[in-house]
Amino acid sequence: MRRLTGFRWGVIYPLAAGPIDWLLRIMMLALLAPPVAAAADVRGVADEPCPPGAIAVEPGASIQTAVDRAGDGAAFCLKNGIHRMQAIRPKPVQSFHGEGETVLNGSRLLANFSREGRYWMASGQEQRGQKLGECAKGVPACSLPEGLFIDDKPLVQVLSKDDVEAGGFYFDHAGGRIYFADDPTGRKVEATVAVFAFESWASNVLIRNVTIEKYASVAQKGAVQAQEAVGWTVENCEVRLNSGAGIAAGTGSLVRGCNIHDNGQIGITGVGRDVLVDNNRIWANNIRGFSSGWEAGGVKIALGDGVVFRGNHIHDNLGPGLWCDINCHNVLYEGNVVERNNGAGIFHEISFNAVVRNNIVRHNGIADNGWFGGSDILIAASQDVEVYGNTLTVSPSKCGIMLMDQGRDDQARAHGGPIYKTRNNKVHDNEMTFEGAACAGGASDVKPGHENFSIITDGNNLFDGNVYRVPRTGGPARFVWGHEVLDWDALRGKGVEPNGRLVVY
Repeated sequence: MRRLTGFRWGVIYPLAAGPIDWLLRIMMLALLAPPVAAAADVRGVADEPCPPGAIAVEPGASIQTAVDRAGDGAAFCLKNGIHRMQAIRPKPVQSFHGEGETVLNGSRLLANFSREGRYWMASGQEQRGQKLGECAKGVPACSLPEGLFIDDKPLVQVLSKDDVEAGGFYFDHAGGRIYFADDPTGRKVEATVAVFAFESWASNVLIRNVTIEKYASVAQKGAVQAQEAVGWTVENCEVRLNSGAGIAAGTGSLVRGCNIHDNGQIGITGVGRDVLVDNNRIWANNIRGFSSGWEAGGVKIALGDGVVFRGNHIHDNLGPGLWCDINCHNVLYEGNVVERNNGAGIFHEISFNAVVRNNIVRHNGIADNGWFGGSDILIAASQDVEVYGNTLTVSPSKCGIMLMDQGRDDQARAHGGPIYKTRNNKVHDNEMTFEGAACAGGASDVKPGHENFSIITDGNNLFDGNVYRVPRTGGPARFVWGHEVLDWDALRGKGVEPNGRLVVY
């Protein structure tokens, strides 16, 4: 056995030489991903008509004008076609229905270009959004929300004109000009203008059967911004290519049957109670390269109570897959397929009671080079979590199910409470198949004298009844318990896994 000498918390991305390579890498990850079973048939928009009596709004007409005229409780039929640069502030109990080919597009079509040296240039661009967020190394402009698309492909924003190359652009805000290197002749060129598609404080709004794309949403805000409202439903929508989050959920939000992908920062963000994320496909998000240690990836809900993640397919996101963070309570992760995400597959962090059950979790933690950070299921500085009935496939050098305690004094002080403690957690009756050495358990990363030093071993944490399938050539196991890394027999000698099984294949 050997002792832990300190765990470095954080994500290290394997970046290529520059920001253009970052975007290409993300696109290839999505394109080359092998097909999988669950929830892959979620396409977003449903093929059905608007409800009878809904007020028709044709492309080119102002949706907001119709909203204001109709008042509370009205239903709208957004007719097939592209509705450009619409920013809608719904009134209470209003509903918005698409016809199957209805697209809300936050960008402006650009048609007039000139040459300036080796650059193409579009002038008259006065839009400017709020910069927010932390970028991964190599993509320093990720937090600038303006976007440029050529034939529906996003270009990567850079910080100076001299950095522009094929696949990139520079926004000169002082001069109102966009510079880029790709020839726009005969191609569709779009620049984001509108910051949101839907945003208001109104309650009980429904958005259904609509594609929402190319909005300059600010990081931690969505093209659908429901975080300040109560009771919004987003159903059977496709939400893609927006600069920050696709959807920002709030108390009572329901996101169901949606296809949420290729958004700049994250698929779904949010804060609040009674949030249900059900039967969605959420994939290939964080195409702008935000730091996932800050916030990026598939889904992250903070300060949640009564949050349910059920039946979703979460895959190929550049960051964690499903994540509840900061004083989450009463969270259920159930029946999801979570795979090939750069961060942890299921991540419950500095939070409280949760159940993680009956999920298929495989090949996550791709870009996390920390010793135990690349886990398929990670319970970090949290308590009263039960993890059972899950089926995991763990990539070589990665970990299956991990408890982790880091002290987290900083977060405790920030939120006015006691130090978060990894205690009263029960991990049982899961099946883990390792493609390399076995790695699972509970790790402590605090120094002697810290009040959490013995929290893994003395904090009523349980691992039992789990099955660990390991290849004969997998190498030495890394079962960790407290401050020690152990083999199977030594782990059981600590009273851990008395009914567990190690199966060599």
